[in-house]
Formats: sequence, C-alpha cells, structure tokens
Amino acid sequence: MNVYTPDRYDESVVHLALGVELRDAISGRRLGAGADVRMERFPRPVGKWRPWRLGETLTAVLPRMHRHHTGRFVSRYDEGLPTTVDLRVVDDDNVGATRIAGLGRRIVPRRVRITIADEADVLAAEADPTKPPHPLFRRSVPLWCMPGSAADLPSRATVMRGRIVRLDAGSGALVPVRWARVRAQNATGDDVGWAHGDDRGEFALVVEQSANDIVVPADPVPISLTIGATLPAPTPDPADPLRASVDPLWDLPLETVVTSPTPEVEASLTGRRFLPGQAQLSPLNPPQPVDLPHGRETSVVIRIA
Repeated sequence: MNVYTPDRYDESVVHLALGVELRDAISGRRLGAGADVRMERFPRPVGKWRPWRLGETLTAVLPRMHRHHTGRFVSRYDEGLPTTVDLRVVDDDNVGATRIAGLGRRIVPRRVRITIADEADVLAAEADPTKPPHPLFRRSVPLWCMPGSAADLPSRATVMRGRIVRLDAGSGALVPVRWARVRAQNATGDDVGWAHGDDRGEFALVVEQSANDIVVPADPVPISLTIGATLPAPTPDPADPLRASVDPLWDLPLETVVTSPTPEVEASLTGRRFLPGQAQLSPLNPPQPVDLPHGRETSVVIRIA
C-alpha cells in the first residue's frame, strides 16, 4: 500500500537516518570536496580481520557516508544504521589523479559518536497528524572542523602556527604532543580562538575578536594559551597491536556530540572544548602571554612538559 501516492503508481519512500554537514570553523562555510566522513565499523583486532598491504590505512577501507550533491553526507534507515554511530572526519589528499583517503592536512581529523533517533519514532510521528514531526536536528548534524597545518587561512588574519612538544622521559628528546587542543584568551579572560593539534603536534590558531571587544585590540595583542593534552601519552592496545600501525587516528579520542537546535553554540559540535581525558596545562615555554602582531602569522614551538 502506498503512503503518499495512489496505488496505481509505484512508490518508494526512504527516510534520512543521519545527515552530516562539515563546516569550516573559521568562515562557517561548508567544506569542499576534499573532506570526507567514514563510518567506524570494523572487526577487532584488525590484524585478524584482513591482510594489510604496505602503506594501506584503516581509514581507506572504512565505509564512506554517501556525499549528496549539496555537499552534505547522508545515510538512510534502510542501510541498517545503528542508533549509535561512530564517525571519523578526515581530509583526503590528492597525488596527481589519485585520491588518498585521510592523509590531507587542510583540516584536523575528528572522531565523533552520534546517537540518532530510532526509525520507529520517526515513522510514528509522521503517521499521526496530531503530533509534531520528529525534530530534524536530531538526525541532521553540523560539525565544525578546525584548520590543519596546510589550510589556506584568510589574508591579513592574526594567526599563530605552532607545534606542541613535551620531553620524553625515556629518550630525553622533545616529541610532539598528538591531538592537543589550544584555547586562546585575551587579557580579560575572554576566548579569542581555538585550535586543534594534529598527529605531529601542529596547529593553526586564528585569533578572533572577543564578544566583549568594542574597540580594536592593542597591537600586538597579548594572548594566553591553555593546552589540552592527554598525559601520559596513550600506548597501543596489546590486544590489537597492529591498530597503531595501520590507523593514523588510533589514539585520537572519540567525542560524544550532542545534537542541538542551536548547533553554533554547542561546544561538542563546534569543537571548542577540550577532548575527554585531556589535562589543561599552561605552556612552560614560551612565557605567557604571547604578543601577536595584527594581520600577520607568527610561528612558535610550545613546550608543555
């Protein structure tokens, strides 16, 4: 029996289970074709799942979300999607005509967990005209992505490009802090920017105007940094030893995001918060605050331990 059209017509109805829109954290615009969303559905341990070719990564073999011509990513209920979905957001790299999954650096990867509505609840709301429709925001999720080390940043922006390091007790060398997060605050304690660090400890922080600024800030502008880092650094799971070799994101923490009718102020969606389990640290070097000249890029190495 048809639902929307007379029975003399063939009817096929599908329902959106999850829609994801990737946005640039600086401009707020939708990200271009290089960004990709993969579903984290794979057996563990990965070494017993399949043979791995040299250079092959887990991201490359994970199932993709379908990319709509609008640039959004979609999955339908008839695809057997569970109500709790783990995703990874990555940037694909292009080498000539070859697209390499997840190895680009225009955005910093994210791993997120999203709980979506059960299909029965959606259908029940549609079937009863006396009830309001099921809220679309519970199945349509925008995710903001912070710029990576290879991002094209706005001209004349005030930018700090940096690398976060720590002292390795075993070797005595300075090693990168993977997947750090950086919060910048002005002299009055207002947030003026966030950044995500990548697997090499590199980040790109664009300084924004504070919500309380009514005049142009001083030049140079002093900012204080707070670094979110997972210490001690994670070690590979002995039950899945190959994971760290084939998965570049093996130690990137999984964030649980909250769907919201006002997503632009929900920190789990915008990424303007520290990751689960991260300690909040002040840099040992350079001394705080750091003076940044307006309209220029400043490079710095930040040591936290």
